[in-house]
Amino acid sequence: MAGFASPALAQQDQQASELDAIIDTANDPEAALRLAREQNDSGDLVAAAATLERALITRPSTAVRLYYVATLCRLDDRARAQIELGQVNGGRIADAEWAGVVQACGTIERPIAKGPSNRGIFGQLALGLAYDTDALGALSVSFDFPGITGVSDDDAAFIAGGQIEGRAPVGQGYVYAGLAGETKNAFGSSGLDYQIGTARLGFGQQGSRIGFAAGGLVTHARLQGDPFVTEYGGQADLFVSTGRTGRIALRGVAVHQDYTGSFPFFSRDGERYDLALDYSATTRRGANWVIGAAFEEKTAVTTSLGYRGVRAYSAFREPIGQAGSYGLLSSTIRFVDFRDAMFVTDRQEIRTFTRGALGTPLFGSGFDIEAGLSHTRRDYNRSSFLRDYDSFGLDLQIVWNFGK
Repeated sequence: MAGFASPALAQQDQQASELDAIIDTANDPEAALRLAREQNDSGDLVAAAATLERALITRPSTAVRLYYVATLCRLDDRARAQIELGQVNGGRIADAEWAGVVQACGTIERPIAKGPSNRGIFGQLALGLAYDTDALGALSVSFDFPGITGVSDDDAAFIAGGQIEGRAPVGQGYVYAGLAGETKNAFGSSGLDYQIGTARLGFGQQGSRIGFAAGGLVTHARLQGDPFVTEYGGQADLFVSTGRTGRIALRGVAVHQDYTGSFPFFSRDGERYDLALDYSATTRRGANWVIGAAFEEKTAVTTSLGYRGVRAYSAFREPIGQAGSYGLLSSTIRFVDFRDAMFVTDRQEIRTFTRGALGTPLFGSGFDIEAGLSHTRRDYNRSSFLRDYDSFGLDLQIVWNFGK
């Protein structure tokens, strides 16, 4: 019996190994490509197509879909190949990948670069825990008197945030509706509690190179359990594609602000205007980056509470390894000059925020676990007599990207 058992066990081990390989490749686009190429080279085109289909269901990628298109052409299923090719953004195709498609399919039109889809629901949700040094000073401003030491209160907090947008085609364009929000709720006595929510509704249109979107928006913020400010107005965006992956975006916002607790001699009620210009691109290795600058202006009933400001910002996301891991780095520097008024000291401030993070897939289907380290700083001019603020933060979040 032992002589018959060994081959049977060996066959079971081989089947288990093959099953493990199938499960692994379903969540790893690079592994799926390697297996599909091996199957293709051995002449098993049907198995290669099945491998790629599983990968596209769990973690779709441009490289996998293009190799799937080439495999379908080799199977003489050109109609299905054209359908799959229609889901590819031409701006994300590397020349080597496209050469493989042409070799398999012959004469075929290369897809154009696309902006966001005008149909569907997509977004990102995140929740986790955070720890901040000097959490007490994050939402408060204190005077800097000689010989008096400021109070610092480190604290941990629950954090959550996200955005979701739905689009539906209308004529040559689309209507959109979106919600975005974030909350931070301290566990200790620092008082670092706030909630911010925004709703948007509007119309957009995306051509082969130029697109726009415009609509209304409402934002409401709560601070330490009480209403703080509500703003309402409009937003307009203009997008211009450059090359295969680049895009220039011009964004403008104009809103009216109503602050809770304003009174005649101390009122922040007024208008806020923001105009930003940025450039974003995707590299052939799948890295994404953006860099931009913006101008801000705020009016207020109490003149000294209005300001003008400028800011610069950047963000970079780089794939790491073959399993969907990534690194993130983002930074913002902002200069604000409050308006001068009689009997009020001149006030200027420079705010900086930097965050770096590492993430890796958690459950598949767009879930990642992400750990971040951040630094926040506020520097005031000497004549304002305000104390500078400096804080480091740690966070651990589960992030879900969906609909993309």
